[in-house]
Amino acid sequence: MEKTTDGRTITETDIVMFSYFSGDWTFLHTDKEASAKSIFGERIAHGYLTLSVSLGLMVRSGAIDTNAFIALKSIENVKFFKPVKIGDTITVTYTSVRDEIGDDSVDISALAKVFNQQKECVMEFRTIHRERIKKGENGK
Repeated sequence: MEKTTDGRTITETDIVMFSYFSGDWTFLHTDKEASAKSIFGERIAHGYLTLSVSLGLMVRSGAIDTNAFIALKSIENVKFFKPVKIGDTITVTYTSVRDEIGDDSVDISALAKVFNQQKECVMEFRTIHRERIKKGENGK
């Protein structure tokens, strides 16, 4: 079943803080004058910032049961299609598939697409994480 998360607006503060934590101070993200002369015409969010916020939106929406979570196994096939700019609001639409791997755990694969407020797909990716099977699931 397809689900869509709540929205989250990307702010200038998000970009500055992500630059601080990641050490990526590339002018496209942090220099208003230089980025105005780029192909984007203004500052844009880091791709990994957009990915991180998207994963957070998925967690908030219940894509990952934080009480049963064991480990993130992979983030795959990340594709960036359009820049995310200051003031853009993103949502994530995703579908999840469960793959039972034993009596006590399950791998959950989520295919995700990230959209801006104009309904343009700005990114897509796939995640796989492992969760404990709760007692009572699968008749156990």
